[in-house]
Amino acid sequence: MKKILDLEPHHCQIHEGESLLIKGAIACGKTKLLLEIAEKLPKNQFDFLFQDIDDNFVTGTVAENLAFNLENDAVAHDKMVAMVQATAEKFELTDFLTKDVREIPTRQKQILALAQILIQPTDILLLDEPLLLPYNFDDETTAYTGTLIVTGNFDERLFDHVIHLTDESTEIPNVKLTRKINPHKKILSVHNLIEDLSFVIYEGEKVALSIESDVPLADMLTGFLPTTSGEVYFYYEAIGNMEMKRLARRIGYVMANPADMIFVNRVSEYHIPDDLLTLCGLETLKNKKISELTFRQKRLFTIATILMLKTPIVIFDQPDFAYFPEILAYLDQKGVSIIALTENAKIIDLMDRQEVF
Repeated sequence: MKKILDLEPHHCQIHEGESLLIKGAIACGKTKLLLEIAEKLPKNQFDFLFQDIDDNFVTGTVAENLAFNLENDAVAHDKMVAMVQATAEKFELTDFLTKDVREIPTRQKQILALAQILIQPTDILLLDEPLLLPYNFDDETTAYTGTLIVTGNFDERLFDHVIHLTDESTEIPNVKLTRKINPHKKILSVHNLIEDLSFVIYEGEKVALSIESDVPLADMLTGFLPTTSGEVYFYYEAIGNMEMKRLARRIGYVMANPADMIFVNRVSEYHIPDDLLTLCGLETLKNKKISELTFRQKRLFTIATILMLKTPIVIFDQPDFAYFPEILAYLDQKGVSIIALTENAKIIDLMDRQEVF
């Protein structure tokens, strides 16, 4: 096989068709190494998926983003239309084709970012902290066979090579979760929300929600998106009857995309207490500009801003396991109820139970 890359400092050679996983703790240099690899590769022979999800798109619809690379490659119009439709079906994006990319849910953005480079993939893919891997969508006719280089906390067995930038343990941290659940007090009740979707969260409970459909459940549970059927209750009050400002003081919501939550230029503008800065690993960054933070640090910044509100329940949309156990333990001590929308097995193991819809 033809050698693609020689990473001498890491004692690693990558050959054609092989895969490499780059692992490590927050801000340890994974993205920096990926960018350095990109500089070593011939231009126009690789595609790059950025960690900051909105950096992957051009202004326009989902269909226009899927077609972007095809247009650059001068693909015939009829063939382009067929390829866009087939890719949308494969990645379950058909219902979003005509929507502005800025208006679709974060999970669909994450899937689209991958789909638009797999529609006609280059020989080398560089993926910085993707939600999913090409393998998640492989079938007999469309399996990706090129060279794959990925940063993130994925199963090492899926890759030919692994580089550890730190000695970070792969074991689940030994966090102490000791609080008691109050089974007589419902803090959040969901009744017949989208095709009979119903569940109850009790005071002090931590629950993982895994939903197979494209329903933006987190937005509905927090009042950001009106429900078309059913009802969501905070204690005994329907959230549809509550003003957003009042609701935000009762239900904390950490969105999957930090860009949707950040409206300041510097970390210091939020006046985050030192204990929360330390918890979120931001104590040395409080005088930094937001633009200087990594994507994961931006997520931790948004968590800190939500924890400041001291809401009795916090909802996390697609949390990252790298920081979640410590955050969970902190909220556990405070008696805060927790919902995590996730399919991550390590996170699910830390919760009291899982609901699958």
